[in-house]
This record gives sequence, C-alpha cells and structure tokens, in this order.
Amino acid sequence: MTDAPGWQVSPRWIEWRRTVDLLKYDERFALMAERGDSIHGEVDFIERLFPQQKISILDAGCGTGRLAIEMTFRGHHAVGVDLDPDMIARARSKAPDIEWHVADLSKLALGSKSEVVVMAGNIPLFCAPGSQAAIIKSLSQHIVTNGYLISGFSLEDRGDAYLGADYQRDALAAGLTFVAEYSNWNGDGSITGDDYTVMVHQLH
Repeated sequence: MTDAPGWQVSPRWIEWRRTVDLLKYDERFALMAERGDSIHGEVDFIERLFPQQKISILDAGCGTGRLAIEMTFRGHHAVGVDLDPDMIARARSKAPDIEWHVADLSKLALGSKSEVVVMAGNIPLFCAPGSQAAIIKSLSQHIVTNGYLISGFSLEDRGDAYLGADYQRDALAAGLTFVAEYSNWNGDGSITGDDYTVMVHQLH
C-alpha cells in the first residue's frame, strides 16, 4: 500500500486503509451483487435527480471506482478523483477509458465542471480534520450553475466527529444552497437519521 501524506487524511482513514486489501474490497461488492443485493444506491439516488437524462459527474474520493464505473455503464460521463494512488490504479485497471486523477480535493483544479459532484463513502470523515471547508469550496468550483454537491457520511461521534451541522456550515460558506437531507441513499423522504446523512446542496 502507498500511504497518502498524513496531513491530508484523518486518523480514521489511516486506520481503515491499513486494514483493507483492495482486491478483497472489490470482491466483497461483487459477491453482494451476485446475491442480488443493491450496491449502487448512490447512483440510483443521483439518477432520481435527473430522470431520463445523461449527465456529467465528478466522483470526489472515488476509491476503486465503483460509483464512477457504474455511472459510465449507465451512459453518463464520469470522472474519478482520489488521493490514494493505489486505489486510482485499481480503478484504472478496471476501467481504463474513464478519466482518473490522483489529487488533493482541497486543491483540485480540473478545469472542467460537472452537473453533479458526489462524495460518497464517508469522504468528509476521511479528510484531514479542518480541511473539509477547503474541500467543499474547491468542489463547488467544479459544479455547473444549478448543479449539485451530494455527500453521504456517518454521523458516528468518535471524538473527531464532523457532523451534519458542520457540513451545512461549510457548504453555505462555499456559496451552496441547501436542498435536502436524508438518512440514507434511498432518498425516501427528507428525514434525518441518527447515524448517517446524505446532504444535497445546489449551486445557483
């Protein structure tokens, strides 16, 4: 494993990453899909915002590419960005035709904008504490007018918690407008759960 620079990630990320075998990580999702489990709730959620449309999406903190690859499979245009070069290498090996970048989200400068920027899978919690505001500001500059920033993350308080109120504050400071908050990627009603949040903001 190639460690990402420690000042760019949280202790929570370092703990998680050191225990993860990327091949087994991908195999777990493949086995879930074979059992008939839904593994693309985030993609379904995004498509509900744009019914019958093909859109551009930036998968920020894309990991091994599950979301970006599925979006591309469904006919959308996806770009994936992650700080971890090993994860990007794994994503690129699975989908070499997709545009992948190893980059710090807080300093991202792709020179392009998307209709949706998504941070799925606890990205705000895996970033270095205190860096979230800069990341959200940076990502907001990659959204087209009337496009969306969507983030899903755990609300578990482990002493280094970054909670929904923190995210809301940073999103508003970045010039984004609150749209909705859900307790899961099903999007079945604007409700707030105790342990997970999906936040939707829009750039006007």
